[in-house]
Amino acid sequence: MSFLRTAIRRSSLLTRHSSTKAHPELAVGELQGIKFRVAPIKRTNETDDTKRARLLYQSRKRGTLESDLLLSTFAKSHLQNMSGPLLAQYDSLLDENDWDIYYWATQREPSDSYTSTNPSDVSASTAGDAFVREEPPKGEWAQTVGNFRPAYRPVPVRWRGSEVLDMLRTHVRSRSAEGEGGGMAFMPALEDR
Repeated sequence: MSFLRTAIRRSSLLTRHSSTKAHPELAVGELQGIKFRVAPIKRTNETDDTKRARLLYQSRKRGTLESDLLLSTFAKSHLQNMSGPLLAQYDSLLDENDWDIYYWATQREPSDSYTSTNPSDVSASTAGDAFVREEPPKGEWAQTVGNFRPAYRPVPVRWRGSEVLDMLRTHVRSRSAEGEGGGMAFMPALEDR
């Protein structure tokens, strides 16, 4: 019985400690509202070729189609030319939450007008930053184009100034509808070696 009381006391101390600890940013493996953390697996003594093969697989099998398309096309374009330190940085990026990676790579930095929640406050010059469109899109695919701008997800300190995140953002811009590219409609085929 004393073992059970000790375990309960330790559990309540851990819970109390983690709830009072201020977390301005979530760490890798943490999710909002969850009290435990899933630490990423760290591999050692892996050759660059083995790491490239694993990262190619992890880029293609993320769990969300958006991340699969984004990261698989990025891996196809850049993975073969990455050196050891950049491979390690990309490996660490893939430990992050899929939606976080997606938003960090695709979102534009918010402008000052983004803080306004009143659509009537939006001037013509900042119409792209409005929460609500004055005229909703029409046509067959109109329901897939949201009327509300998604919440901005700030890039955490650990990824600010990251070379691999900058490369990913450049890749997204070059393939976006606003860029010169044809989009990321298909996952690239695997090549036989």
